Amino acid sequence: MAAGIESHSKKAETETLMKTPQNGFTFAAPVERLLVFLALISVGVYVVEVEFVGSRNSLEGDRFWLWTERIIAAVLTLEYLARWRSEGHRYTLSILGMIDIIAIIPFWIGFIAPAESLGLIRSMRVLRLMKLYRHSHGMREFVHAFLDARRYLAGIICILVILILFGAVGIHEIEKEVQPDIFGSLFNCIWWTIVTLMSVGYGDAVPQSVLGKTFAQFLMLGGVALTAAFIGIVGSVVYSRIQAARK
Repeated sequence: MAAGIESHSKKAETETLMKTPQNGFTFAAPVERLLVFLALISVGVYVVEVEFVGSRNSLEGDRFWLWTERIIAAVLTLEYLARWRSEGHRYTLSILGMIDIIAIIPFWIGFIAPAESLGLIRSMRVLRLMKLYRHSHGMREFVHAFLDARRYLAGIICILVILILFGAVGIHEIEKEVQPDIFGSLFNCIWWTIVTLMSVGYGDAVPQSVLGKTFAQFLMLGGVALTAAFIGIVGSVVYSRIQAARK
């Protein structure tokens, strides 16, 4: 009997952990859609302003771009304050609260930041796309799958760091005499190792010796193995969450 109760308790606890957190306070549906639309518009305006206007920041371009951003940022700020007032400090420490503050804080920093950094601050408008997390069930499931698998992913990251350092030191010792201008720097070797492990292969640095090429092949295999492990872990957690949601 006790074993059955304990088993039921563990099952309920697992289902609670697997459940995606809800959105908390929400406005009326039209308002929620408007907020998402404004976030998308702000990113679209940024792309148009950079690509077609070519200004270094909104202060140097047409006033239309500046006031469009100010109006959108003001509305998103009011949204944040309204949600904060409704949910309290629980909202500010939640994922949704952090996303909402990230969407507006660069705008307010722009009032005190030096002029030469305003272009970088303007580019942070693209972070507002993260607000889609509130309305995308699939995105929420994927993010929380990462959080559920963090213990296993931490192990993969440790192995990855070890492989990067091993690969960088190894190729440095093997190729530093053959190509001192490329592999003579340990920093360049770390760059090459990361590119090799990720199977990107930019071609800006290529081993010339037979031993160097052989060493690179083993690194590539290690990178493929880590990628497969990463996909397997995250995929299994996502599948488990989907199965739990159907029950």
